[in-house]
Amino acid sequence: MSVGDKNLGMDRPIQRRDFIQGVAVTAGGAMAAASAGPAIAAKARAAAFANADGSATPETYPPLRTGMRGQHPGAFEGAHALRDGESFPGAEDTKESYDLVVVGGGLSGLAAAYFFRKRAGPNARILILDNHDDFGGHAKRNEFLYNSKQLIANGGSSYMVAPSKWTYESISLIRELGIEKGTPTDRVDGQLYRSLGMQPATFFRKQVYGADKLVPGGTPTSPTAQWLAQTPFPKQVKDDLLRITTASIDYMSGLTPAEKTARLQAMSYRDYLLNVAKVHPDVVPLMQGMWCLGADMGTAWFAFFRMRPGFQGLGLERPALSPESEEHRLDDFSLPAGNSDIARLIVRALIPDALAPGDFAAVETKRVNYAALDRAQQPTRIRLSSVVIRVKHAATAGRLFDPDNSECEITYMSGGKAKLVRGANVVLACMNNIVPYLVPELPEEQKTALHAAVRAVNQETNVLFRNWEPFAKLKTNAVTFPNSFYGRMSLAAQRYLGDLVPSRTPSEPIVVSFGTGANSGICSNSTMLGELMGGSPPEPGTPADDQFRMARMGLLQTPFEHFERAIRSQAAAALSGTGFDPARDILAITVNRWAHGFTTGRNSLFEPDKLGQTSPVVTARAPFGRITIANSDAGGVSTAGTAIDEAFRAVRELEQNQIGFYEQI
Repeated sequence: MSVGDKNLGMDRPIQRRDFIQGVAVTAGGAMAAASAGPAIAAKARAAAFANADGSATPETYPPLRTGMRGQHPGAFEGAHALRDGESFPGAEDTKESYDLVVVGGGLSGLAAAYFFRKRAGPNARILILDNHDDFGGHAKRNEFLYNSKQLIANGGSSYMVAPSKWTYESISLIRELGIEKGTPTDRVDGQLYRSLGMQPATFFRKQVYGADKLVPGGTPTSPTAQWLAQTPFPKQVKDDLLRITTASIDYMSGLTPAEKTARLQAMSYRDYLLNVAKVHPDVVPLMQGMWCLGADMGTAWFAFFRMRPGFQGLGLERPALSPESEEHRLDDFSLPAGNSDIARLIVRALIPDALAPGDFAAVETKRVNYAALDRAQQPTRIRLSSVVIRVKHAATAGRLFDPDNSECEITYMSGGKAKLVRGANVVLACMNNIVPYLVPELPEEQKTALHAAVRAVNQETNVLFRNWEPFAKLKTNAVTFPNSFYGRMSLAAQRYLGDLVPSRTPSEPIVVSFGTGANSGICSNSTMLGELMGGSPPEPGTPADDQFRMARMGLLQTPFEHFERAIRSQAAAALSGTGFDPARDILAITVNRWAHGFTTGRNSLFEPDKLGQTSPVVTARAPFGRITIANSDAGGVSTAGTAIDEAFRAVRELEQNQIGFYEQI
């Protein structure tokens, strides 16, 4: 190991490498990963249930696990083996039979179990199988514990998007869980950092700009002339940044609003910046794309809708309900651990003693008893680290008008062994792209539609710092890194809820978020994307789905050490001169890797001829006998509300409604 790496603390004994439930990955690959499950489950059942006393360990309580999380090693290799046509051992018949088997324990899967139980009754036998070692899917809770202080962070799906616009079914579930705005203990202190004189800053790395320099008071997307004067940007870049972010210039003068709209819908945001606004090429990556997309991956109209810089002088009316609008911001609602807090409450509704009683605020700091999830005597069971490899009907359909009393057989891998369970009904709450491999008998048209769901690539990294004194000394609470692997690091918000109390003084430990930039989408950060792909990023204009596929491969092949080195080196450089020691002051790192992240739907930049056609999601989500599909892919929209809506639909489609009148006679 180099001296530089040692100084960064790369040799320090925190959980740094790719671990599978505490077991290091070896040449055994996926089989070794799967074999860890039963042993850990047994230890979890034997362990005492710990709440706020700190006795929980990463072995018994997954949110405390650090290292490479999200779609962690052991969670996806079995699915890739299925995709690649590899063979699996013969299945052991467990003799277990359920009224409903749900494949996938994310928000859709948990909501499907909730809705089914509500319709079928509390004694309905339900099994939820999930390939991860934790439930919630992208709704992921990260926890840290240091000097008896519990710190909570979101590791994935972050907030409820505009819940006032949700359907009756989805918002009813939220209300039945007791989640609501206005709880007395729920508040964010937005004044503490300001009272200490802290403000956003931008750090320019010497590797890119010739010398390390921290410039407080601005960022490339929100600059002032005074701030730009202190930056090392070339003069043309400075001038173009100020112009594109603040000036009201009509770059399309002479065109009607309809003509402007048509042109914006036919070009990428990158092309707009370069060829219409005519900025310096170095400005484009500083804009951080839009949403989870790079600037070349979506239309300029979409960038305008998502309030990216450069359109303020066009004189166009922005379509309503932009997620970046003030109306949206006031409607959105987040919880300290993101939407994983919804998942925990659904689990408690299904398995009441899995989480302590109390309202959603009172249980925020309580810990789920994972030993209670898969007990034989309870109606609903959640079985983790179980990779489903086959779903099929056990018998052909009966006569017309007869009730369908057939069963499905579900085969999954656990502990290196294939096991078989049966279900009268099945909801596939996994991603669309795996469904054709689980159910190869599906119609070809439906399989093609399922494969059309190509997800974005995301990451959320949370880092436990010993304290935040270096930030206080520099008077900054968030640092932007232009043209760097991580685009931003920021202190956790001062969030209160129930017994949750944030780090109030700089001497206390704190979670620091390391993001790609404006959001979690890796493709919006061209430097991160390029490094993950070994220095060869996609050519500008490559179709978005292909860019996602390339980024996904790069992300899965990049070791944890690459992320750790970037975290330590960027923090050490930005916090230089404050006494910060990355080897001493970085205590834990959790990289939430989402190789299959946001649902993205259709992209009109690359498929304009398909505008107005029936969406492939309609064909993809069609029921198949006793098997239905529920996930955000089925709605084409990446929100928690969509996931819950699709769960309701999938459960409704399982109801036979036999009243003597039928659609087919």
